Amino acid sequence: MKRMRVLWHVIRISGADYIFAGFLIVLGVAGFLLPRLEPQFTDFGDGLWYLFVSFTTVGFGDYVATGPAGRIITVVVTLYGILVVALMTGIIVGFYTELLKARATNALDDFVKELEHLPDLSREQLLDLAERIRSRRILPDS
Repeated sequence: MKRMRVLWHVIRISGADYIFAGFLIVLGVAGFLLPRLEPQFTDFGDGLWYLFVSFTTVGFGDYVATGPAGRIITVVVTLYGILVVALMTGIIVGFYTELLKARATNALDDFVKELEHLPDLSREQLLDLAERIRSRRILPDS
């Protein structure tokens, strides 16, 4: 559940929630308009399929917009789709960066808590702590 909160935090900070919502609206409106503007598209599903194939740059060629309005819609949706795909890549990278940062902070907090109780540790616990410090390369080897 914590990971979902981190992901939502990254999405909100980047403003991607508005961009995704806007893309879905543009996709829906374009899918609705294409069958009315282009004779080759018979229904909403054909329009959505064509737009999906266009913005993912797959381009099967089973449908083609031939009129100027259909071509403009295709260009707008394709460019918006490329933006959304690029944004998703950035969000995934940001998510994992935040996750790794949180893990490092938690590990460091645990380490500091252990150091705060240093006088109370036994000789074996001190040796174990020293070995962990060396293995993490927190301090140079002596």
